[in-house]
Amino acid sequence: MPLSPRELLEKELESVVRDIDAIEYQIASDPPETTGELLRLREIQRTYRGIAANIKKAIALEDSRPIA
Repeated sequence: MPLSPRELLEKELESVVRDIDAIEYQIASDPPETTGELLRLREIQRTYRGIAANIKKAIALEDSRPIA
């Protein structure tokens, strides 16, 4: 059975959150050697957090849609 749009968004959100956590773990367990590397990883995290926020908005919009 195919997933609903909400379920697809939730799966994508879970994946993005895992990526954010993985970057945090990488920074903590194997700190970057240079400030530039750390800044790049933080920028990637910031981008992923923006993606997560957009997915959450999409889920909220999907929840507010009338059921046909």
